[in-house]
Amino acid sequence: MALPYVISIIVTAADPDGVRVVEKSNWTGRGLVFSRSDLGLARTEGLDGVGIYLLLGDDPDEEYDRRIYIGQGENVGKRLSQHQGDDGKDFWDTTVTFTSGNSSLNRAHISYLEAELINLARSAKRVSIANGNQPGTPHLPASDHAVAAGFLAEMRAIFPVLGIDAFEAVEVAPSDPSRAIRYYLDTRGGKGEGQERSDGFLVFAGAIARKDATPSLRESGNRARTRMIAAGQLTDNGDHYTLTEDTLFKTPSAAALVLTASHINGRVEWRDVSGVTLKERQIERSGGDD
Repeated sequence: MALPYVISIIVTAADPDGVRVVEKSNWTGRGLVFSRSDLGLARTEGLDGVGIYLLLGDDPDEEYDRRIYIGQGENVGKRLSQHQGDDGKDFWDTTVTFTSGNSSLNRAHISYLEAELINLARSAKRVSIANGNQPGTPHLPASDHAVAAGFLAEMRAIFPVLGIDAFEAVEVAPSDPSRAIRYYLDTRGGKGEGQERSDGFLVFAGAIARKDATPSLRESGNRARTRMIAAGQLTDNGDHYTLTEDTLFKTPSAAALVLTASHINGRVEWRDVSGVTLKERQIERSGGDD
């Protein structure tokens, strides 16, 4: 059973959208979160050390919602300043960095971290990856491997709190037993089976999606379906599309939208085997009344 832990986020300069310092209990690592435009200010908070960094932004190709670049440097601040002039990083709007507070990281460690994070992101298939190459994971002596692997585990514990899910594969089995209930949708030409998750709504492979869009489908919904078709997540099966893999959507409504090609309230359309809606189950779990 995982133990609770404390993550502290310090807002510098009294600006909640400005530079934020991220620290975790019983860990010497130190994170910074800031916008691209605040790089100069972030450097005054201590970026001129060995570390790992993420450049995040909207995916310009619209294949995914977000794009990420994963990098490492012996001087993170200097490396980020070099990226400012890179046209290939135009998508970048948010920065996350991690350095060691006790200078325990070296070049071999950050090469390991970079390679492992890229591997994890490619396996998770949640974001577009801007890195052109896949660096090999270096072989480290046991002591160095322990340092690097431990640092990676701590970062992965922090990423979800920062809203970053790029490195975590979708888990078919929910961690919360109360969310093990299966929900079903069968309306407007869409049909599928799914489960609620803390990070969204999971629809299982084999779901059927309607082909022709309804008048209520907005342009954003049409783009979402187009992205999934281009990525091979929806395949053409004649009179309908079929979902080829278990897919996590941000909301039950987003899942229902893709299957029905219509603007629809997923919380009332997804129902369990007894016909109880997801909305009703959520109210029941919260102990409240509608």
